[in-house]
Amino acid sequence: MVQQQEIRVGFLAEPQPIIQISAEYRLQNTGNQPLDSLDVRLPGRRFHSAAVQVSWDGAALAQNVSPDNPRDRELRFSQLWKIGDVHTLKFAYDIPAAGAGDNSLGFSADAFYLPAESWTPQLPQARGVFGFGGVPPKQWPLTVALPEGFLVHASGGKEKRSAKNGTAEYRFTQTAQDLNPFVVAGRYIEVQQTLAQEQKVRIWTRGKLDPAQLRDSGESLSRTLAAYDALLGSRGKSQPPLWIVECPAPSGCISQSETSYAQLLYGRETSRSAEMISQDSVVVDPELAAGSFETSAGPALAAGWLGYGQNPGFYEQQPPMSALPAFAAALAREASAGPAVRSEIIGRALAAVPRHAAVGSEASPAVNRAKSLLLFYALRDRVGPDSFQKALQHMLYARRRRGFDVTDLISALELESHQTLGPFVRQWLKRPGVPDEFRTAHSEAASPQQTSLQETTR
Repeated sequence: MVQQQEIRVGFLAEPQPIIQISAEYRLQNTGNQPLDSLDVRLPGRRFHSAAVQVSWDGAALAQNVSPDNPRDRELRFSQLWKIGDVHTLKFAYDIPAAGAGDNSLGFSADAFYLPAESWTPQLPQARGVFGFGGVPPKQWPLTVALPEGFLVHASGGKEKRSAKNGTAEYRFTQTAQDLNPFVVAGRYIEVQQTLAQEQKVRIWTRGKLDPAQLRDSGESLSRTLAAYDALLGSRGKSQPPLWIVECPAPSGCISQSETSYAQLLYGRETSRSAEMISQDSVVVDPELAAGSFETSAGPALAAGWLGYGQNPGFYEQQPPMSALPAFAAALAREASAGPAVRSEIIGRALAAVPRHAAVGSEASPAVNRAKSLLLFYALRDRVGPDSFQKALQHMLYARRRRGFDVTDLISALELESHQTLGPFVRQWLKRPGVPDEFRTAHSEAASPQQTSLQETTR
């Protein structure tokens, strides 16, 4: 049982920018047997932790790879941890900035961010059939120490601020609402904007933005947010603010790995320019955004409606559900730019799936992504936009904070449409390629638009 815990984040700009993390846990053995070891999951591969130190009541503990899970570290005690005894476990490590071209975390001497992901240690459940534990207390502090002059946005409620010797310290109270903590801070200039439906946006950039461009891209973002609200339901009655923050790293923050759906949404000539880092915050790479910050942030924001930073299952979703944020972004693009976008995206996805696909072709990540995205279009066509929208909102409400998978989607769609859809989904996912009737229908629908496009460009 975790009686108390505290996470501290410090930032040093010189001689090289580095993030310092310390995490302290006061633990009690509330189980039914003494323990000789404890499994811990240290930060994921994106966060290259260095100089890792682990102590148990102030004494250093050695780390070994866990025999149960290679992702975990086993901490073995010199003496048994008896039932009822309370001990203090402490971690300290550094996170250095990534180099150019590295897909790990990037930041600079005047700005950094820690997304709502696994940059803190995690205490998995104890081994055994009836193992339990690792659950944080109802409230715990996140303390962030920064150079004076930094703006800061973090999870939790801001409790107090203090300053000493050029360093400002902020204390944020975390609760069960803050599944994974996050921090973004830097020497930014803030511009506040109010969009339609009184949605407030805070834009953090290194330099000043052009007012006319800000107005135009704000209108585009308003249409995108309205599309998400219509499809997925409102984020909340209070309309909490959204943060759009310029990437802290000169070399860029956005991973261009093949695991994203960016090429299906925009084509190979367009790189992904924004990344969700919390339920209300997005970082935007100015080199890729071409100055249109809000417009570039739109697709990444879809993850905020679907559980990013709030739903433990969001980070481990498998196809086809992993395509849902991309599908929501595709519908938002269509709402903002017109119906031709639909044919373009479907055409790119169909091109990624071989017409005469062999058995096993769906094992290709590119084919799997394309089929997953197309499945959402097929389901929407089959049950109709209204039933599809109601089913998504029903699923998200029913599974809030618990995660969801394709069986939850099927159940919600069947409830709203009064159709049997399980066999349809299984056939789509298990059989090679895309059903001929879908390919034919959408290829014919795209042809008149392609002809019109060719005529206008002559």
